[in-house]
Amino acid sequence: MARTPDEEIPPDEPLYRSISAADVIGNDVLSSAVDLPRCSFNRGKYSSAQDVLVARRPDDNGIVTITGNELPDPVPRASGAPYEFFTADDPNPSEDPDNDAHCEVRIRPQGKPFSKNHKVKKEVRAKALDALARRLRIIKAPE
Repeated sequence: MARTPDEEIPPDEPLYRSISAADVIGNDVLSSAVDLPRCSFNRGKYSSAQDVLVARRPDDNGIVTITGNELPDPVPRASGAPYEFFTADDPNPSEDPDNDAHCEVRIRPQGKPFSKNHKVKKEVRAKALDALARRLRIIKAPE
């Protein structure tokens, strides 16, 4: 039976994501390691860091982490409210139905509800991807 989503993810809870060697140069995580407007992670409350390493993604054998407290500042845009980062609990999504620990880091226009159908302009999306990738900490280097 699927877990009911928690209203909030504590801001100090670690979130984990797998990455490949192609997503890293030295100690720097590249923007190719993340997706937006929704980027999948596993919650530390419901899984260990190692749980993000799965057979269906053999090249993703490294692990990065972040907490809600470490998310980037809002990303400005030419017109309208800046985009803000936030965490959302999303257990057992259709693309990963057995993963009770699944959550997402998302972006939305500040003060607006999140919409998975919202289109982020390329230049803003590129800045947001880079900002998120720079905040990720490598806890297991990919091979």
